[in-house]
Amino acid sequence: MPVLKGLVPIPTYRDQPATPASNLSGVDLSGAPVHIPVLGTATWTLLLFLSSGCHGCGDMWEELADPVGAGLATDEGVVAVTHGPAYEDVAALGQLAPTPVAGTELVVMADEAWSAYRVQGPPFFVLVDGTADRVVTEGVAWGVSQVAEHIRSARQFQGPG
Repeated sequence: MPVLKGLVPIPTYRDQPATPASNLSGVDLSGAPVHIPVLGTATWTLLLFLSSGCHGCGDMWEELADPVGAGLATDEGVVAVTHGPAYEDVAALGQLAPTPVAGTELVVMADEAWSAYRVQGPPFFVLVDGTADRVVTEGVAWGVSQVAEHIRSARQFQGPG
């Protein structure tokens, strides 16, 4: 077996990210079209790529109700991104997803986002700096505390949004 000591799996911090940032377009849980701007904003956005059938996504779904309390956000927007209705159990998503706060969309079903952000499978996270239109960090979401730590590190390394 090869020695893996010293190797860094994603997430990585990059000056020139391999994954370009892009806005999100898809549908909400009722099937209505949704567009979520990620680029050209004055904020950072945390994208959590989750699924209704993902056993490792459970704690992420639970913490979406209070992402600040979970350490997933300070002032970042947080959006759960799932595959579209053809690939998801929409009724199960309705049970997993927290009730959206007025004027915000917490879940968007968007197949194109999975391709655009090069996500191979859930749970996965991407932190986008909308002020610079770039991905700051990304990786497999091994747990809420791990994602929260990467966000804190990215904020320290990159500075406030």
